[in-house]
Amino acid sequence: MDRKESIHMSTTFAKEEMIQANQFRTLSQKALQQELQSHEKIGVLFPNTGLDAVMMSYERYAAMAERLTELEEMLENVQLNQEFGHRFTAPKEQWIEHPEGLSTLEIYQQRRKEQSST
Repeated sequence: MDRKESIHMSTTFAKEEMIQANQFRTLSQKALQQELQSHEKIGVLFPNTGLDAVMMSYERYAAMAERLTELEEMLENVQLNQEFGHRFTAPKEQWIEHPEGLSTLEIYQQRRKEQSST
């Protein structure tokens, strides 16, 4: 699946996308693989609970999992920007260097010391 390809999948199932759970005993591996190739998803029906599982190709699953991770990161960035975005409006001259090996606390302590000595 191309990374640029959009991953849209309906949560409804057509009749041909459904398999009874007890059919797995009689379904050959080749037939199951063909079903997965011809349908983007297969709903598995159980006698007591109905539609309780979904099967899809690993390629589609991996693409969906990767896209979900990307969306979660985007949401986190939006939330951080909403909460702390005002901090990024300071002019570049007011930015503080963050030397490698120094913690933020050490930088603040050093800055406070410099400001109090002047």
